Amino acid sequence: MLDIIVFGAYIGLVLAIGRYWSKRVHSTEDFHLCGRELGPVPASLSLAATEFSGSGLIGGAGLAYAIGVSGIYWNYGAIPAYFFIGLFIAPRLRKLQLTTIPEYIGNVFGVETRRLTAVLQILEAVAFVAVQILVSAILLSALFDLTIAQSSIIITAAFAIYTMMGGLWAVVWTDALQYVVLMTGVILAVVLAWIAVGGIGGLQSALPESYFDPTALGFWTPLAWSALALYSYGVDQAYMQRALAAKDPATARFAYLFTGCNYVVFGACVAFLGMAAAALLPGLESQDEALPELVAQVLPEGVRSLIMTAIMAATMSTSSSFLAAASSLAVQDLYEPMFGHNSSDARQIFHSRVITAVLAAVALSISLVFPGVVSLVVFATLLAPAAIFVPFILSVFWKHTPRHVGFWAILVSAAAGCASQLFVYDQVDGWPGAIHPMFVAPVAALAVMLPAAWFRRAP
Repeated sequence: MLDIIVFGAYIGLVLAIGRYWSKRVHSTEDFHLCGRELGPVPASLSLAATEFSGSGLIGGAGLAYAIGVSGIYWNYGAIPAYFFIGLFIAPRLRKLQLTTIPEYIGNVFGVETRRLTAVLQILEAVAFVAVQILVSAILLSALFDLTIAQSSIIITAAFAIYTMMGGLWAVVWTDALQYVVLMTGVILAVVLAWIAVGGIGGLQSALPESYFDPTALGFWTPLAWSALALYSYGVDQAYMQRALAAKDPATARFAYLFTGCNYVVFGACVAFLGMAAAALLPGLESQDEALPELVAQVLPEGVRSLIMTAIMAATMSTSSSFLAAASSLAVQDLYEPMFGHNSSDARQIFHSRVITAVLAAVALSISLVFPGVVSLVVFATLLAPAAIFVPFILSVFWKHTPRHVGFWAILVSAAAGCASQLFVYDQVDGWPGAIHPMFVAPVAALAVMLPAAWFRRAP
């Protein structure tokens, strides 16, 4: 009963935040970019909460459950990316007064490339929301003895409603609340799991020596995860939306650096929880069950619901951020430029809310049929950020970027990365099957863009 009260109170609070901000949204810039008035504290807490996602929790703990301390790289791969983007990318983009990342792409490579980028990022965002719904459903079903389908519907309804009501303002302030709840819950879970397992000594006596080998994953897989992080956080609307909404470039920079520093603690906590689950609950059917089952079976009532709610806070904050990003892309890069010329702010806000509901329903449907957490994150990243990253980064830092081939570079990169993931990686003998798709996608983009640049400059 206490578990139900804690969870119900939390859902009521985030819906109340959405209702509060719905009354303060008066323009499309308010709905999609917080009126460009986002300060350092909400920007930083929101970005961190968005990043500390369900896949980071469930996927990271699951990897540590399966292979040991090397699972930490699923989260630690993000740290270099956040520092690089915070120092060199986010402040530059904020200065340009952009609305979306595809808008920037369109300014450089043309309107067709803008539309292609928006479509790819919407597909990626919907897939990522589906991941978060799946993670939330696993947690909620473990806590309240609900089916996965019932849990998925409850969670989707909650974050979709407050996102529809208050737009990015509601997302940011629910994120800030979710950051506090999440970090409190994760640290409390570590303390209680530490006691239950007997600390590091208990882990060492319960787990095989291989679990403490930091090189168990080799070199390429952690490097690929770092590439995944760099692609996503540098070009993804869901993350860069905080930089675009920030009140100034310094705020955009601080939000990224703050999140990178937070990852040091977060990643270590998640890896420990996964290893503690391996020591206390060996033999689980799926590694993705490690964290939910650790909380459900080992921790006491009340504390259990707080930590489960904290974990669901992470999934809801990420879900709402990606849902808000997909809505922004669909309205501002596709619908309004093509069909909604001279629409009023009220009409655009209405379109944004309708599209948000539709995209949430699509993500819910995907979550009910797709089985894996980490695999879907990788595929979604190949579909958009990995394909967009090379043309984007060249356009930012290289004045000779060939603008006439941006469309084909992105399309070829997306196709090559996805084809490698589906048909080549770990399925073909020899070196072709050993190259991670995260490196295939950008190489494909370079193979299109560099010859084009050379021929254009040749006398």
